[in-house]
Amino acid sequence: MKDCDVPHPLPDEAKETDVTGSTITVELTEGTSLAIALSPDGRTIAMDLQGILWTMRVEGGTARRLTDDFGDIARPQWSSDGSRIVFQSYRSGNFHLWSIDADGTHLNQLTHGEFDCREPRFSPDGRELAFASDLSGRYAIYAMDLATGARRLLSSEHAASEASEPCWSPDGHRVVFVRDGALACADRNGIDVTTETVAARCSHPGAVVGAPAWTPDGRSLVYRVALGSARDMRASRLFVDGVALTGDDEDVFPFPIVWLDHDRFLYTSDGKIRCRSLSRGALGTIPFAASVQVTKPQYTRKYRDFHADTPRKVKGLSFPVLSPDARHVAFGALNQLWLLTIGDPQPVALSADPYAKIWPAFSPDGTRLAYICDRAGNMDIWVRELASGIEVQLTDAGHALKQCKWSPDGMQIACASQDGFIYRVDAVSGSMRRELHQTVWSGRPDWSPDGMYLVLAAVRPYSARFREGRNAILIHELASGRLQYHDPSPTAGDALDVRNANGPIWLGGADANGVGASRLLFTMRGTLWSLPLDAHHMPCAAPLPLGDETADAISASADGRHVMFLSNARLRLLDLTDGTVSEVPLDLTWTPHSASGRTVVRAGKLWDGVADHSLNDMDIVVEHGHIVSIAPHDPTDAADRQNPTARYIDARAYTVMPGLTDMHTHREMGNQLGAREPRIFLSFGITSTRGLSDNPYLALENKESVDAGARIGPRSFATGDALDGTRTFWDGMRPIGGRQQLERELGRAQALDYDLIKCYVRLPPDLQQMATRGAHALGIPVTSHYLFPAMAFGADGYEHMGGTSRFGYSRTGSALGRMYQDVLAISAAAECYRTPTLFGLESMLADSPAWLYSDRRLKTLFKPDDLSALQHAADSEPGRYIPMVASQVQAIDTMMRAGVRIVTGSDFPIVAPGISLHLNLRAMVRYGMTPVDALRTATSVSGSALHPNLGTLRPGALADVVFVSGDPTSCIDDAANVEAVMVGGEYRTLDELIEPFAGTALKGHSARHSGTAPPPAVEASHTASATHYWWHDARWIECVNAACCSALMPIPSLDGSDAPDGADPANRSGPVGPAARRVSRWSGAYRSGEA
Repeated sequence: MKDCDVPHPLPDEAKETDVTGSTITVELTEGTSLAIALSPDGRTIAMDLQGILWTMRVEGGTARRLTDDFGDIARPQWSSDGSRIVFQSYRSGNFHLWSIDADGTHLNQLTHGEFDCREPRFSPDGRELAFASDLSGRYAIYAMDLATGARRLLSSEHAASEASEPCWSPDGHRVVFVRDGALACADRNGIDVTTETVAARCSHPGAVVGAPAWTPDGRSLVYRVALGSARDMRASRLFVDGVALTGDDEDVFPFPIVWLDHDRFLYTSDGKIRCRSLSRGALGTIPFAASVQVTKPQYTRKYRDFHADTPRKVKGLSFPVLSPDARHVAFGALNQLWLLTIGDPQPVALSADPYAKIWPAFSPDGTRLAYICDRAGNMDIWVRELASGIEVQLTDAGHALKQCKWSPDGMQIACASQDGFIYRVDAVSGSMRRELHQTVWSGRPDWSPDGMYLVLAAVRPYSARFREGRNAILIHELASGRLQYHDPSPTAGDALDVRNANGPIWLGGADANGVGASRLLFTMRGTLWSLPLDAHHMPCAAPLPLGDETADAISASADGRHVMFLSNARLRLLDLTDGTVSEVPLDLTWTPHSASGRTVVRAGKLWDGVADHSLNDMDIVVEHGHIVSIAPHDPTDAADRQNPTARYIDARAYTVMPGLTDMHTHREMGNQLGAREPRIFLSFGITSTRGLSDNPYLALENKESVDAGARIGPRSFATGDALDGTRTFWDGMRPIGGRQQLERELGRAQALDYDLIKCYVRLPPDLQQMATRGAHALGIPVTSHYLFPAMAFGADGYEHMGGTSRFGYSRTGSALGRMYQDVLAISAAAECYRTPTLFGLESMLADSPAWLYSDRRLKTLFKPDDLSALQHAADSEPGRYIPMVASQVQAIDTMMRAGVRIVTGSDFPIVAPGISLHLNLRAMVRYGMTPVDALRTATSVSGSALHPNLGTLRPGALADVVFVSGDPTSCIDDAANVEAVMVGGEYRTLDELIEPFAGTALKGHSARHSGTAPPPAVEASHTASATHYWWHDARWIECVNAACCSALMPIPSLDGSDAPDGADPANRSGPVGPAARRVSRWSGAYRSGEA
C-alpha cells in the first residue's frame, strides 16, 4: 500500500474550506442517498452523509466527522477487526479505495491509476477487499490481497456484462454481485454459481436489482429493487429472496443493509436510518445530527452592459477556417458569413440574410466555400463560388447536417448528421453515402492526405455502466469500414480537449523531428499538439507540443505549412517550418442595439413578475430599450397618441408580462434547428436563455449577434465548455487534468466574457473549489450538478432535481424524486439558486392537443419528425400521473418557501425547445404550486440571477415583454398563448417571427437556387457500426441519450446475443479485455490497441 498520492495537491489551509464570504453552520438530521456500515462489535455506525465520512453510536446522536470537504467519499465498510474503515473516494480525480483508522487518523490510498475502483467490501477473514472496477474495459469484480496488493478477477464469465456491488457470503466462499441490473454469484475462484445459489430466486424482470446483502446464515439475500424508468421511477423497495419487505411508499436508498443480529438489520430510506426485523417488520429509526458549514459568497458581480452604444470588437468568431493557400480566412460572425484576406483587416460579408450559416470549408483549390445553412428549410450543405458569388444547395438530406469537410481531390465532402451517421457527399450531384454510424456527439471529420481514411474525435467510454470516457482519435478506413481508436498521448488521463473543431486534422509529412509519414494536429490540455503517424497510420512517437498558446478551432493550409487557430478571440497563424506565430489582423466591430424612439403599450392586463395578481388597463412607456414608466391608463392623456414619433401598441386584449427565461439550455448543441431555434424560443415567450456548456465561440457569436440586432432571438447568457474531469461524455465538456489547465480555462472565460462557469460531474472537488474562486474573481457565478461540497466552496447554485452524478445516484434528490432535510437545510442556508429541469412531461401535451395539431409555431418551426415524436408521446399515456414529478414539485415548493431561489430551465436540446419550459411550469401547477409562484421561477427570480434589470416590468427594467391571450396568473396554460414579444423594446408579432420559414420546405425536395433537380436518395454503404466497439451500438447510444441527467439504466449485454431482428450479431459485439479500452503503455514507440 502507498501513502496518499493526490494528483491535485491541496493547499495547507484547505483542509477545511476557506473562501470569501460568510460561513454558516448547518445541522443535518436527514440524509439524501445516505449510506451506513456497522462496526463488527455492533456499537458504531459509519455513515456517508453528503460525501463526508462520519461515525456515531449505534443508538444515534451527534455524529463525529472523519473526512474533509475534498474526500467526496461513498460506501463505507468496516474492517473485520473494527480498526479501520474503507470507502471509495474521488479525492484524486478518479474513484479509488481509501482507508482511515476508526479514530480519523492515517488516511491511506489503496488503489491508484486512471481506472475507477468502487464499492469495497472486506472479506470475512479481513485479508481481501472485493470491489468493482472498470480496469478491463467493463465493470468487473476483483479481490485485492491487502497484504500484497495483488488482484484477481471474481467475475470472469459473462465477459460483455457490467458487474458491481460485490458482497461476500458469511463463510467467504462466494461473492454475490449485480450483473446488468440482476443478481449474480461467483465462488471465490471466479466461477459463476448463480443458478446454484439463492441468487437464482431473486429475479425481478423489468426492474433493476441492486445493493445485495447476505443474511447472517448465508442462506438468503436482502436487496433493493427499483421499478420504473430513470425519469419515472415508481418504487424503491427492499426484498428478501423475492419477497417484499417494504412498501411502495417507502424510498429505500441504493445501499446494502447491515445486520444487528440474525433477525434485525439497519438500512436507510426516506432520509433516515431505520431498523427493521425480518419477523416483526419496522422497529423505528436511529436519530442523528451532523454539522457542516456552507458559505454565502461575497464578490462584486459583473453584469452585461446593455446601455453603452460604443463599438465593441467582435470576439464571437464561429469556426474560422484557413484557405488552402493560407491567404484567406472564412468565418461566421454577427449572423453572417465573412471572408478575410490576410493582411487586410477588413473582412467582406458573404451573406445578408436571417438564416443560419455555420461550418465553412474551403474546397481544395480554394475557389469554393461549402457551409451548412437552413435557407431552404433544413440544415443542408450549400456551396458558394467565391469569384462569382453563385450559391447552390448541394444536399437535400431531410435531416440536419453539420461539420462539412472537402476531400483532398475535391470530389467529396464528409459531414456528420443529426441522424447519427457520418456521410460522404458527392460534391457535384449531392448524393449521400452513409459511411459510419458514429458514437455520441463525435467531432468534425477530416480526410487523410490520400483521401482513403477519415479521422475524427470520438468519445471512448471506460465501461457501459457509466457513460464517461476519453476524447480519443478515431480513424476510419473508407474501403473496408475498419476502425481504429488511438489515445492522443501515452500519459494516463490525457485526452483531446473537445469534439467539435479542435481536431484532429490530418497533415502530410513528418513532424518537426522528422518522425512519421503524416501527422495529426489537435488540441490537448488547452494547447496545440502534433502526433506523428507511420505509414500504416499508427502513432509512432509521443505527441509534440506546438507552443503554449490557448488554441481552439484549428485549420491548416493545403501544404501543411501553416496552421491557424483561435487564441482567446484572436486569430493566430503558426508557421510549422520555423515555429513562429503571428497575429491575423481583423477589424470587425459591433454596437449594442436597442429600439429607437418611444413606444407606448396599452395593456388590458399587466403582471409585473412579482405581484400576486395582475393589474387592469395599464400603460407601459418604453424608450431606448428600457421601461421608463408604468401607470394606469389615462384616457385624457393624448400626448403619446398625438406624438408622431411614438409607436402605439394596442394590447387591450392581452396580458402583458415579463419575458420568460429558460435557465438551463445548451443551445449550441442544438444548432441542428438553425435559425428556427431562436425564433421558437421567442414564439413561446422566452426572451432570455442561460447556456450551460456550449462551444464558447458559438455561444459568444450568438450573444453578439442578438445584442447587435443582427439576429432575432432571445438574449443569451452563457458559459463556454463546461469544466469536467479527465473523463467526459458530451462534446462540449472540457477535460481538466490539473490546476494549471484550469487557470488557462479561467483565462479563456475572462477573454471571452463568460456570464458564468459550469463545473461538470467528474471535476474533482479541489478543482471545483478553485473554479468557484476563479469565477468569483471574474465577477461571475458558478454552478454544477452538486450541492455539497459546492456550497461549502461558495457556489452560487446547482442544477436539476437529481441530475447526472459520478456516483450513479444523486445526493440532491432520491431515485423517487424526493428531497430530504439535508438538501433543504444546506440550500436554504446558502440562499443559492436551484434549476429544476423536470423531465418526462411529454404526456402532458395531450392536455393541449391544439399545440400539436394546429399551432402554427409548431407546424412551421418544428421539423415533422420532431413534431411526430411529440404527438406520439402525447398519445401514448395522456394525462397520466407521474409520482416522481409530483415529489419533485413538492420539493420545489418547499425550497422556495425556505428561501431557495428556484429558477426554471428545460435542458434543451435534450428536450424540445420552447414548449418544454411551459411543460415545466404546467407540471409545477398540476402538482400543487400556484400559477404565480410557477411564473416567478421563470421571470423575476430567474431574471435577477442574470441581470438586475431582467425578469420584471418596472421603470428602469429592460423592455423584454410578452403579450399573451388569457391570464397566466390564473391559468398557467395561458402563458403559452403568445401573440407577440418585445426584446429590448423591439416588438415582433408571431407572424413576423415565423415568416422566414413560412414558405420553406421542412424536409426534403426543396427548390434549389441553382434550379437543378433534387439529388438522388441516400446510398447505403457497408456502414461500419458496432463492429469491435460496443459503444457504437445504437442501443447504447439511445440508452445514454435517454438517461441524460439521470441514472444510466442497465441495458442487455452488448454481446450480440440479443441484437435486434435483422441485425448482424457481429456488429453488436466487441472486445472486453484491455485492448478494447486501453492502449499499450509507453515502451519506446506509442501504439494503440486494435481489435
